[in-house]
Amino acid sequence: MQAVLRVVIHILALPLIVISQVMIWLGLCGLHDDLKRCLAVVDSTPSIPSRFVVTLVAAEDHRSSIHPGVDPIAMLRALLVWVRSGRVQGASTIEQQLVRVVLECYEKTLRRKLREQLVAIALSCKRSKAQIAKAYLSNAFYGSGLYGLAALTYVCKPNLETTSQDNISYMIARLKYPEPLSPMTEWHKRVKIRVQYIAIRLDRSANPSFTRAAR
Repeated sequence: MQAVLRVVIHILALPLIVISQVMIWLGLCGLHDDLKRCLAVVDSTPSIPSRFVVTLVAAEDHRSSIHPGVDPIAMLRALLVWVRSGRVQGASTIEQQLVRVVLECYEKTLRRKLREQLVAIALSCKRSKAQIAKAYLSNAFYGSGLYGLAALTYVCKPNLETTSQDNISYMIARLKYPEPLSPMTEWHKRVKIRVQYIAIRLDRSANPSFTRAAR
């Protein structure tokens, strides 16, 4: 089933894959420079325990091991939700989230999204899923004044290797709900629900697609 799904995803993503490779090869629109910036961040990332990657994949990108840096299924799902209800759902992969953080580009435009996808595809060809995930965790925003590895180290005491799964899930939940300057009851409720969701996803992590992404 995973093999079939991988083929379907890559067929759906083929136009973007081709465009990405051509534009990077020709050096168009500064994509090559964007890729170099992302690669530099990935290559300078310190080691992070694989448990963090497994939890991140379970929560944010459970098809990580079988997509090429973009997830057409998630994109189609988000489009259907928007058409039916007008609600905006996220469809970004871990690669896309890293690209967004590194390039510090958050404008809500189709042009920005397309650029992000093209760089994410190229990045996925150059580095492993685990390397990219660890780089994202090491540079992500977790709340007011809490960024990257420093935030993880501060919260996940005494150290990242021995910290509890609850601490890991709590920090991954804060990727979706960063801690505001003055956290209210509603924020705590949202994070708690997100942690419970992550626990459910982790219960299904016996599926090899989760653990492969951490290697």
